[in-house]
Amino acid sequence: MPIFRIYTNILKCEIPDSFLFVATSFIAKLLEKPEPYVQVQVHAEQIMCHGGSTGPCASVELLSLGSLGPANNKEHAKAISDFIEKQLEIPRKRFFINFVDLDASNIALGGETFG
Repeated sequence: MPIFRIYTNILKCEIPDSFLFVATSFIAKLLEKPEPYVQVQVHAEQIMCHGGSTGPCASVELLSLGSLGPANNKEHAKAISDFIEKQLEIPRKRFFINFVDLDASNIALGGETFG
């Protein structure tokens, strides 16, 4: 049940109409999780500054039950950076990625926790 969140200062109109669907498929494949469990959130038009500049930037979070950790995050960081740079045209040096490996007892869907 990955949650992929992007906070960015780019305008909503600069985000491709298909982005949510493309991102869902991308995250599902990257983490080997079923698409119905993937949630994508884009928070555009945020007031943001990165490195003293208000140029295009983002803060990215990937939360998941498993599939994250030291062995995987380097590979995930490269893939996500490539994806965001290509899809949203935000330079990879203009966003941080925060990986959060969730505990199954702390996340629920349909009124039931995963653990």
